[in-house]
Amino acid sequence: MLELKITVETAKDLNQEIKNLYKAIVGSSIDKADAIDQAKEEVKAKKVKTATKVETPAKQEPVKEEPVKEEKQSIPSLEETREAVKDVMAKAADKTQAKTEFKAFLDNIGAEKVTSATDEQRVQIMEWVNSRG
Repeated sequence: MLELKITVETAKDLNQEIKNLYKAIVGSSIDKADAIDQAKEEVKAKKVKTATKVETPAKQEPVKEEPVKEEKQSIPSLEETREAVKDVMAKAADKTQAKTEFKAFLDNIGAEKVTSATDEQRVQIMEWVNSRG
């Protein structure tokens, strides 16, 4: 067990005493140890960045192109969406409950009404309509 008493007047003196103690115990200065650790971390970071850069473009390009094509083909028009919702409401046994459920659904997807719905929201509305009828 080591007992160490250090008396210093400034933080700079304390820093120097710590460096001297580290050098006496480890055999190399703190600056060299820090430089070695930093170099190792930089090498690891470069390896990770290089691997990420190589993999990312190959995976992202096909994924981005395919869903865009599918969305363009399956996005219902505003008129189709409105008609489908009207049909579901007309066929509902309890029209008040159907309207309440539909309004709750619109709130859930963030649409104020069918006419102001985005393409993605219209797709979700059509999925809701298909699940009802």
